[in-house]
Amino acid sequence: MGNNSFLSYYKTILEKVSFDNRLVEKEYWKAKQLLQGHEAQELDNWLSNTGLIHKITAAPAGKYSLPAPRSPRQYQSQAE
Repeated sequence: MGNNSFLSYYKTILEKVSFDNRLVEKEYWKAKQLLQGHEAQELDNWLSNTGLIHKITAAPAGKYSLPAPRSPRQYQSQAE
């Protein structure tokens, strides 16, 4: 299974557990440990676009950094 397959897999998992913030956070950090480089960045961008980023509170043991939440203005510029 290639990394892109893992990226798709974790996107699906995150959507399915979106009802529980704790599960979203747990699965996100598992994905961040597995994915590397642009796949990890693509996951962060996807989380920001879907709004799931707000369900993730903090990185375990300071290993990772969260992407900054997008402002409403950034969403408007994409829609145009």
